Amino acid sequence: MEALELELTYPDKSRYRLTDPLSVTVEATLESPARAMTARFPLRKGELPAAAVGAAVLRGGRRVFEGLCDQQTAREDSTGRTLTLQARSRGGLLLDNEALPQTYYNVTAREIFRGHIQPYGFSRFVIPRDYTAGLFTVPKGMSEWEVLCAFCMRFYARYPVIGEGDTVVVEEPGTQPRARITNRPGEEGLRYLQVEDTQRRASVISELLLRDKKGNYSRVLENPFGNPWQVRRRRYVIPAAEYATTPLADGWQQLRRAQRGAHVAEVVLPGWAELWPGDCVELDTGGLARQGRLTVWRCRWEVSGRGEYTTLTLTVPGVS
Repeated sequence: MEALELELTYPDKSRYRLTDPLSVTVEATLESPARAMTARFPLRKGELPAAAVGAAVLRGGRRVFEGLCDQQTAREDSTGRTLTLQARSRGGLLLDNEALPQTYYNVTAREIFRGHIQPYGFSRFVIPRDYTAGLFTVPKGMSEWEVLCAFCMRFYARYPVIGEGDTVVVEEPGTQPRARITNRPGEEGLRYLQVEDTQRRASVISELLLRDKKGNYSRVLENPFGNPWQVRRRRYVIPAAEYATTPLADGWQQLRRAQRGAHVAEVVLPGWAELWPGDCVELDTGGLARQGRLTVWRCRWEVSGRGEYTTLTLTVPGVS
C-alpha cells in the first residue's frame, strides 16, 4: 500500500503536510461535479494546523484528490488527538453558487457554459455539437451546475461530467470495457473481495403523465427500458420551468433516474483502482450478479487500518 499524505494550503500560499492517516475516503459519482474527500489524521501534542483553504491527498507522491476545504474538526479523547477534514473538488463551487434567474432567447450550449461554468475555473467544454435553444428559462433556486445539466439533458439526453483538469464533457459513456472484473481462476482481470447484486422493484416507474399548458395530463410516457417485473407505478408530473418548451425531456429524465436504481451491482476491489464514473467495465461473477458490460456510477476509494479498497457501484448502460 502506497503512503498517503494530506497537504493543506492557506491564503498566504503556505502549505502544511500531515502523514500516517487513520482513514481517508474519496468519492465520485457520475451525477455530481464535485468529488468528496474525508480524511482523519492523528495530531501530535501541541500540533494544531490553522483552518485551511485547500486540501490535497497524495498517494505515493501523486495527487489523487485536490479541492477546497468545507469543514475542519479537531478532537481529543482517551485515544488521543485527531484532525478530521472534509473537502470537495472545485466542482463544488458549481453546486454552492446559485444561478441568476433569467430567460434566454436563442442561447447555445457554449454560451450557457461560458455564462455559468467558465467563471469558476473551467475553460474547456467538449460536446458533440452546439445546440441552440429558442427559449430557455433559469428559475430561482437553480445552481450553476443545474443550469448546464438542464440544458444538456434537454438537447443531449445526457448529464455533463467533469473530465480531467478544467474540462467539462458531454458524451455517451464508453462502450469498450476499461477493465474486466472476475475471480475466475486462470483468467486475467481485477479480482474482487465482495459483490452485491440488488434489484429494486420499488424503484421502477411504469408510466408518467405530463401536464400540458391547459392543465391537462394529456401526454403519457411509458417506461422505455422494459418492465420484466410487471410493475404498475404511475406518476403525474408538472414539467419544471426550464423544461417549459420541452416537457418530454423532463419526463424522460425522471424515468431514467428511477430506472437507474432498479438493478445495481456493488463490487469491492482490493487496492486503489484506476477507474472513474462513466467508465465501462465487464463484470463476471459466475452468475451471482448481473453479468456483462456495466457503467460505473459511483467510485469510493478508502484507506484505513483495515487496508485499501475501491468500491464500485455499477448500473445498466443507457440509464446513467
